[in-house]
Amino acid sequence: MARREELSVAMVRHADEILANGIDADEVLRLRRELFKDGIVSRDEALLLFYLNDEAGAGADEAWYDFFVEALSDFFVWKQEPQGYLSDEDARLVVDQVGRDGRIDGPTEFGLIVNLLQKLRLSPPSLIDLALRGVVETVLGGGAKLFGPARRRPGVIDAADLDVIRAVIFAAGGDGGLTITKREADLLFELNNETSEAENAPAWQKLFVQAVGHYLMYPAGAPAVPDRAEAARREAWLEARRGTGRFMAAMAASLRGALLGGSGGGAAGADSGREAALATEAFARDAVDEPEAAWLLSHIKRDGVLHQNEKALLAYIKEMSPQIHPSLEPLMKEAGL
Repeated sequence: MARREELSVAMVRHADEILANGIDADEVLRLRRELFKDGIVSRDEALLLFYLNDEAGAGADEAWYDFFVEALSDFFVWKQEPQGYLSDEDARLVVDQVGRDGRIDGPTEFGLIVNLLQKLRLSPPSLIDLALRGVVETVLGGGAKLFGPARRRPGVIDAADLDVIRAVIFAAGGDGGLTITKREADLLFELNNETSEAENAPAWQKLFVQAVGHYLMYPAGAPAVPDRAEAARREAWLEARRGTGRFMAAMAASLRGALLGGSGGGAAGADSGREAALATEAFARDAVDEPEAAWLLSHIKRDGVLHQNEKALLAYIKEMSPQIHPSLEPLMKEAGL
């Protein structure tokens, strides 16, 4: 929520003029031309957009949503090198402006957060936490603030809710990208527990089962966000191999080395070797060990009942995992597995 005092004197006058006229489709078009005339949105202009969004609210034209999300995504993702990484300062700015009260208060802010997670290569934990809590509030609370008066049923996971959930947990710059982290698995179980008796979309069971099962069998911690120097080094390393055919060859060679106990050559070999080793470890751990079993036992049957989605999850683990910790045997028997 942008404060008036955060704007420069010139931006305050500009904001007052815009709000006095109202943010209709013509005003959105004029703002688009103005802010993109030099090719990029500035920090002052970003603060102006946050302020206008807070003040205009639902009174803005529907074109405002796309412009707000596009312009601020441009500012946060593409304005500096290396692209695709939020600086600490920018991360604080996003979270401060969008979640000052610890929650997302409108559809434009939520759209911005989801779009940032999709476009960023890595996102800071504060941004991810804000997005995950937004998902919970959207589904369990009915999401009136995020989706307007025509919002779907509260406490029910509808098909449109599935799109929101997928967008956040599988975002490229989210907690684990295409992998599932503990925070995301916790979120999925929270949603499942709170909606276990609801008429959820049929596809919810498959998403819940496969995503949580993936976390248990292929656990991946949230990736560390690199500093700007490290991010630039990675960019340079990748760019040197882009389009040459050497990148995949180097990755294949180092993966073979990791599996056979050998090592790659030079700095590039060391980099790709580390990444290949991490990938090998992550996707080889398909057993459900004691800590993972303990996590599952702490989440399942919260109300004393083994629900259908939980039975389906146990069946999935039984089918897909070659080794399951003995502490899960009573649950398996209860599920008839």
